[in-house]
Amino acid sequence: MPTPITLGHIEAHEKLTARLFVQPSGESGYLDCGNVADYKHAPEKQYKTRMVAEGGFRRVNDEQLDTVHDRWEFTLDEMDVFNHRLLHLAQAPTGIAQAAVTAPAGTATLTNVTKGRCYFVGAVGLNTVVVKKDVTTLVEGTDYTIDLNAGVLTVLPGSGPVVDGDDLSLTFGHSAQSFESYTANSQVLFRGAIKILETNQFSGVPLREVAFTGCLTVTAWPEQTGEFGKYTVRATPTSAPTIKRRYQP
Repeated sequence: MPTPITLGHIEAHEKLTARLFVQPSGESGYLDCGNVADYKHAPEKQYKTRMVAEGGFRRVNDEQLDTVHDRWEFTLDEMDVFNHRLLHLAQAPTGIAQAAVTAPAGTATLTNVTKGRCYFVGAVGLNTVVVKKDVTTLVEGTDYTIDLNAGVLTVLPGSGPVVDGDDLSLTFGHSAQSFESYTANSQVLFRGAIKILETNQFSGVPLREVAFTGCLTVTAWPEQTGEFGKYTVRATPTSAPTIKRRYQP
């Protein structure tokens, strides 16, 4: 029988990294939740206040543990399709495509415009934009500015031909783009099979594997402070975790 890791063995001093994998209910295969910047095993403990007798006296003893509920917390800093969905509490995304259009086939009408305000054209990645008021062609930089990538037109306050309340017509081309469309706040808990692999610096074989059925919840959302956007995800078992710990090699 292999020799287990015992006190005094170098691997008994744990300095671990971890990976978090989830298999959402009804799906096949596991999703890797990405780079784990930090994590901890943070079980929830509940205590009951009880009266005990000692030496003929009754006293309060609140040190008796009543329940322990496992949970793990992970600080992540990568956002793929699943993690983005997790952060926005969203159902699975649908794909939306913007097909490429050659100018002047792309058209838009901006109604009742006000000078100094911004208007979304309805497409992104624009090119060859022409803006008109009736039959008058407006001049970019004098009558308007446009962010071609975002598809946002701003009517300049100093424009002579444009009066508040006018309608503007646009023709343009635009590039092909693909998008994912989410409906946020539609899925609070992400249930499924969860697997945690803990690895130390001494072996590429995981030191511990924790597996359970449970749910993932976001407990802290990203703060964009100049570093990668970090966020915290909590894995809570709804079944008793199964733990496999590697014998020393």
